Amino acid sequence: MTDVLAHLDAARAKTLAFVRDLDDATLEAWPDPAFSPLCWHLGHLAFTEAHWILARCAGDPSLSKPYARRFAQDGCAKAERAEGFERGALFAYLDAVRERVREAWPILAASGGARPDLVEDGYVGWFLCCHEHQHRETMAIVLGLVRSARSPGELDAPPLEDAGPAPRVSVPGAQVRLGTAGRLAYDNERPPQEVELAPFALDGHPVTAASWARFMADGGYATRALWSDAGWAWKARAGVTAPRAWRRAGAGWLRPRLGGWAPIDGREPVHGVSWWEAEAYARWASAHTPGARLPTEAEWEHAARRFGGGEALALRSDGPAPVTRDAARATDLLGNVWEWTADWFEPRPGFSPYPYRGYSTPWFEATHKVMRGGSFATDPAIARPAFRNWYEPSTRQCYVGLRLAYDA
Repeated sequence: MTDVLAHLDAARAKTLAFVRDLDDATLEAWPDPAFSPLCWHLGHLAFTEAHWILARCAGDPSLSKPYARRFAQDGCAKAERAEGFERGALFAYLDAVRERVREAWPILAASGGARPDLVEDGYVGWFLCCHEHQHRETMAIVLGLVRSARSPGELDAPPLEDAGPAPRVSVPGAQVRLGTAGRLAYDNERPPQEVELAPFALDGHPVTAASWARFMADGGYATRALWSDAGWAWKARAGVTAPRAWRRAGAGWLRPRLGGWAPIDGREPVHGVSWWEAEAYARWASAHTPGARLPTEAEWEHAARRFGGGEALALRSDGPAPVTRDAARATDLLGNVWEWTADWFEPRPGFSPYPYRGYSTPWFEATHKVMRGGSFATDPAIARPAFRNWYEPSTRQCYVGLRLAYDA
């Protein structure tokens, strides 16, 4: 982060390009009670920047405190977050905060301000850029939810194209280092941890939509033995019979992309499935291929470091791309769709919350499952081997799928 302002400007340019052509009705739509409207995310980005750089570091709360109820994470309820939306005022707030930051940052960089630990090495700038990248992906999720609420019309869909069985890649056992000691990382990635891994195998790409359709055709959603007690109870409550927003059309299926409804390409990775569904799929797959299961976090991170795994599409596409097949290596590990792992989100030994307790700590205690990798909407700054994402196991709105692992 040698030039904090340049990094902040680059992140903002991506965000503005994403929302520039969206109309007011889309910006203030609230399509899902679990997610905030797009307009709130924009205001939250400005508020968070003002809070950390101007208030925390420079001692100037004038552009954060008056906006706390409106745009703070713990401010108003999600149902109220589009109230009073005015496009001009919202974008003026974004500009006003950034201009004040431009004035304050050179002084902070020279003096350290009230929080020199945040200013050192540009940490607060890195933190805010990553925060913006993460919210931009959440905004893409919300836009997808807005699109899915609209009728697909009379679209037809051909049969799902099939990429065939995924190649399987063997990974030798090893003593591996997880996480990082680097300063520019989230608290839950630190400190690094040495783990002994037994040999295992990993599918070369994520489970595809065509493979998921076979699971459905084989009664996957109706076979009690495939589901844990908690998963079956969730499925019954939610009435789930297919991935989120899949809709039958002709010989195939439709699902919404960011540009609107479109036929599903069976070679794309499935997404919009909860952890409970991923667990049931893995159990179904193990009946055909003994030992199939979800990978552990440690296995996934080791594979991502060993094989690399692809390029995050960073919203240059309106949905996932067909999987990449390579018999020699695992692909699509760092982009396309997030991948559920077997593990609960827990702190590493020696964990210390930073820069505030609320980023990771409230989500521990075996309530959230870990996703790894990234999606087509993930910025490359986030799609890296050590990054940990987490959601409740019932979550289906995210661009998340799965990949199978196997004991050696």
